[in-house]
Amino acid sequence: MSAHLRVVPRAGAPHDARPWSLAKALTRFRPDLRDGVAQLARRHVRLAELAQSFPALLAALAWPRSGFDARPVIRGVIAGAPLAALAAQARVPLWLRKIKTEMLIAPLPELPDSSYFRRRIVNHFPKRERDAPRWFAAVSSAARWADEPFALWQAHAYVPETPRRRRRRHRPQDHSQHLLELWGWFSSKPGTVGHALIETPWTPQMQQKAALEAADAWRGRLDLVLNLGVEPLTDTWIEPGSAGGFDFVPIASAADLAAEARAMDNCVRTYADSIALGQCRLWSVRKDGARIATLEIAHNGHVPFPVLQEMRLARNGEPSTEMWLAARTWLNGQPPKVFSAPAPGWHERDLDAVLWRTLWRPYWIAKRRVPSWLPLRPSRAAFDAL
Repeated sequence: MSAHLRVVPRAGAPHDARPWSLAKALTRFRPDLRDGVAQLARRHVRLAELAQSFPALLAALAWPRSGFDARPVIRGVIAGAPLAALAAQARVPLWLRKIKTEMLIAPLPELPDSSYFRRRIVNHFPKRERDAPRWFAAVSSAARWADEPFALWQAHAYVPETPRRRRRRHRPQDHSQHLLELWGWFSSKPGTVGHALIETPWTPQMQQKAALEAADAWRGRLDLVLNLGVEPLTDTWIEPGSAGGFDFVPIASAADLAAEARAMDNCVRTYADSIALGQCRLWSVRKDGARIATLEIAHNGHVPFPVLQEMRLARNGEPSTEMWLAARTWLNGQPPKVFSAPAPGWHERDLDAVLWRTLWRPYWIAKRRVPSWLPLRPSRAAFDAL
């Protein structure tokens, strides 16, 4: 590259602004950025000097973000305008002067630059070049969709992608960046429905693993409320009863489902949408008042009667034959329940629209927008993507 760089030092330029020094500085940019920044640097020595004094600004001018006209700023650089003014005009944070050139990406996303953020972010730069793109994206998104303190935490808590993490990415707690941001935002908004559903709020001292688990638990409670509402089910299909020494108690509300999940340490929280769609009903199997198992009664396809689908002990243990016989006896002793139509499809019932708007309205108002990933109309697809 140095063979193609043709710049002449301006009068009074520092010793390290010689062409060979500037050319060396240009080689520190990521390979995908070098041609663009070198081409811009050839236009004027003051532009070339940015490779040493403010590499991020040079990258932002060579590879401008969508909607940004770099030409006025380029003219300002050539005219010798102050770097701080030029950076503000280009919306390039001043703290990027301290990041290694090798870490820079282009186009740069929108990033916070308050004095609060500027003083603290320098301690949380990514350690490896390959981590920089995801780090920048996470910090930018957190600042936009949560707030600056959460963005600072995100910069600190960011865990680089590894082959092992890629293989395990689809674990239950591995939800989207937006879920973390929503949970972080509502953590500091008492008086909102979203905050009331948070069991463990975000704090700057949290480790990423704890944050993922807390956000996932919050998502589970959101799932229950949005699918089941706040009122208990009126149609449990079958009447409560007893057989073989076991009692069968309906799980008829979001609160019931949450209590069953905690007591049995299982995944019944994830059944909220199936219950709301009319695909199943859950029952708590108890003996002498103690929870013993969770039973699923299902509406399968065109079968016109409820069927015993699944039963699990705590932590998904296998029930005894005695318990299955008791469940069968209890079900067979019920008045016949006949379904008038086949089992409903997955998207045949929307989420609770009133609760959806009540839940997200404070966020939409604060952000002054309704993001595409959190639409005004309730959407199972949007919620499932969180």
